[in-house]
Amino acid sequence: MTWLLFIFGAMVAGFVQGLTGFAFALIAMSFWVWVLAPQLAAPLLVFASVWSHVISLSQEQTQPLLSRQLVLPYLIAGLIGVPLGTYLLQIIQADTFKTVLGFFLVLWCPVMLLSPQLKMIQHSGKLADSGIGFMGGILGGLGGFCGAIPSAWVMLKQLPKAQQRYILRHFNFAIQLFTLGTYLWQGLINQSHLPYMALLIVFVSFPAILGAKLFYKISELLFKRIILSLLFSTGCFLLASQFI
Repeated sequence: MTWLLFIFGAMVAGFVQGLTGFAFALIAMSFWVWVLAPQLAAPLLVFASVWSHVISLSQEQTQPLLSRQLVLPYLIAGLIGVPLGTYLLQIIQADTFKTVLGFFLVLWCPVMLLSPQLKMIQHSGKLADSGIGFMGGILGGLGGFCGAIPSAWVMLKQLPKAQQRYILRHFNFAIQLFTLGTYLWQGLINQSHLPYMALLIVFVSFPAILGAKLFYKISELLFKRIILSLLFSTGCFLLASQFI
């Protein structure tokens, strides 16, 4: 049962990340929390997320109108935020962090379904984008939730879905790759992780490719609803986990 739940969670999360460009850790952990210790799960989440990014990026169609300038403000500030998040992880209670983030997602997602028009955010510039990237980096260092705040921000800016996924995918990939390197440097990945990693390479690849291909066949509205549903479900899971 442990292996089946591990594999099923990896497949679902791989598909979702291929489709949306983020959320592997959020989705997979909702399955793995029942069968894996956090010390074992955390490096696996980052490894699998990086791997699914590599797979889905290889399926990305050329977007000539998209520029690296879209993601650079988020990315540079996010990389600065990761070490701070890693440091805060040592002094902040995990349960407190999960509760705060859970309440934020549960309250925010229904509001976003109403599509609020916030002109100040829509016309914000690179400085504001950098601030959001910095917060995403901190959350990534704290617990792998680097996509939660940036995904909310790009939706409030009402960017086209192609731009949203471009920013989220490249931002999350860089943050998680940096985090994976940190885990290796700190010796947090050992032989006990190797069998799980082998399974992840096998069972994440096809779902990630399928999700990446499906992205080009769904509407802007459906894409928005998928993102909000995932974030709302994550918020509910985080709050529920405090009472289990």
